[in-house]
Amino acid sequence: MIMTAGAAGGVVLLGACGGGGGGDVKGAGTAAVSAPAIGATSTPDLGGGGGQRTAPRKTAVPPRAATLGPLGYGTLRLGMKAGQLRGSGLLVGKVRGRAGGCDGYDLRTHRTPKGSAGVYYSARLGIATIFAVGGMRTPQGIGVGSTLAQVKQAYPRLATGVNGSSAPVSGNPHAVYSLLLKGGRVTSLALDLAGQTCHN
Repeated sequence: MIMTAGAAGGVVLLGACGGGGGGDVKGAGTAAVSAPAIGATSTPDLGGGGGQRTAPRKTAVPPRAATLGPLGYGTLRLGMKAGQLRGSGLLVGKVRGRAGGCDGYDLRTHRTPKGSAGVYYSARLGIATIFAVGGMRTPQGIGVGSTLAQVKQAYPRLATGVNGSSAPVSGNPHAVYSLLLKGGRVTSLALDLAGQTCHN
């Protein structure tokens, strides 16, 4: 399920980790968008130079045809740990999570606006969430802007809820797609590691 918060001017806010994606946050107004909002500033360096913009490195950049799922996006995989990410140049730090929370990053190749993040890292699980940004689509062709009918056709086992929907990820029993739909269209999509606690 994905949480949104109006306080960030139409950005999504994670509930459990101090920033993130989809649905209703207790005590906050709501707005639908595609990347999660964040609230802190400093993150551990996992290969992207923290919050500072640095000269681009030659890195393994996801090819144009890369899809979101079933294992990750391009060379970024769900469950990757800090040791695998350091020096990769894949991520740019955005926000440090609160105690025991998740840190927010962007893909170096797909930056999100200020106050949002495209990737969440959990000290316990590694890469826990990758949000669909920059036109990313699932292998079944679903992305932000897809209609509910298209989602149901692609994912017949779609589970709908009050604050969001989810679908199993074909080819990865350890992952789930989390979707926020508004007005019959996908407004937020994430590839989540099952059991992640970065967002609802």
